[in-house]
Amino acid sequence: MIQLAQIITGKSEKDLFTVLALKADIILAVTLAIAVLQQAVKGMETSWMLLLVGSLFSIAVLTGLSKGARQALTGIPSYIPYVFGIYLFFIEGFGRLIQLLASFSILNAALVILFFVAGNIVATVGYNAVVYARRLQQSH
Repeated sequence: MIQLAQIITGKSEKDLFTVLALKADIILAVTLAIAVLQQAVKGMETSWMLLLVGSLFSIAVLTGLSKGARQALTGIPSYIPYVFGIYLFFIEGFGRLIQLLASFSILNAALVILFFVAGNIVATVGYNAVVYARRLQQSH
């Protein structure tokens, strides 16, 4: 995906990854804010804690890869946003969809849509982070 965009726009791979990472960071910041609010309202629950930790680590990896902490984030840490995006889409999105069938509320419907969209965006950017990290690792 990045290579095709590079050919069309003529921008460097780092510039394109930075734009993608920024989009994911915005979605992750929204997810982080929801997790913090839910932790404050409902207390410590596993799903909200996973959202909190996953969002923080994903933001750190994506920002670090686009800003310069490349050596520390290549390899296994580069998979964190990808795995977290899959978690958002399948576990949080489908899990809340099943809950929505049991008892409907506007808030749960909004969360289902948010987690499907966020999961898709974060997993896509996470995959590109893995590819970008591999290229960085090969170039050094």
